[in-house]
Amino acid sequence: MEKKVALVTGASRGIGRRIAAEFASSGFSVALNYKENSEAAKTALGEIERSGGSGALFKCDVTDHGAVIEMIEAIIARFGKIDVLVNNAGITKNRGILKMTKEEWDSVINTDLNGPFYVLKECARHMASAKNGSIINISSITAYRGVLGASNYAAAKAGLTALTKSAAMEFGRHNIRVNAVLPGFHNTDMGQKASKVYVEKALQDSVLSLTTDISELSSFVLFLSGMKTVSGQVFSWDSRII
Repeated sequence: MEKKVALVTGASRGIGRRIAAEFASSGFSVALNYKENSEAAKTALGEIERSGGSGALFKCDVTDHGAVIEMIEAIIARFGKIDVLVNNAGITKNRGILKMTKEEWDSVINTDLNGPFYVLKECARHMASAKNGSIINISSITAYRGVLGASNYAAAKAGLTALTKSAAMEFGRHNIRVNAVLPGFHNTDMGQKASKVYVEKALQDSVLSLTTDISELSSFVLFLSGMKTVSGQVFSWDSRII
């Protein structure tokens, strides 16, 4: 059977890296997007290939719409299609509102909201032609709860959650499913940059006093990508109450 193709943005580290490996282990050809760290990206791809999977690296800053268009065209040229998009790329630049600079606000909004919009838009063009596709946006519980010292991140993720629902309404007629996942707190690269206070608060808020298992998350994202009758939904993969 022809292999399905998944594009995972921000796939060189953390959640994106684990999700890319999950899709590859299930027989997908995986397009691993990264922005700068070519060594980390090569390591991620190497792990996939040593496990018998297949994929390719695509360097692209998702905040550059023109570069996103070129990346999607390159993926189509390489694999012929895109069946699944996992919009995972994101950054944090934490600071209180009164001290937050314009650059800190703009960079997070551009990466965590504008970037996913550009990638979703260009992938959806091809998925609409195929009359099939699944888009999964990695959002955050902060979209609902807010967070001290990271208003830029919370605002971007709230926008991404709303974008998910609007895109689901628009693309349903093309058989494109659009959903969002709130992944919870993980001890990944981004998680390790969180303050001790934030980590302790995440554990206190968890009804299980646990952080999220990244292997459970990646398995769920893969499962959700195959659902044919679910769209416009937001799934909290966490043990914190919204």
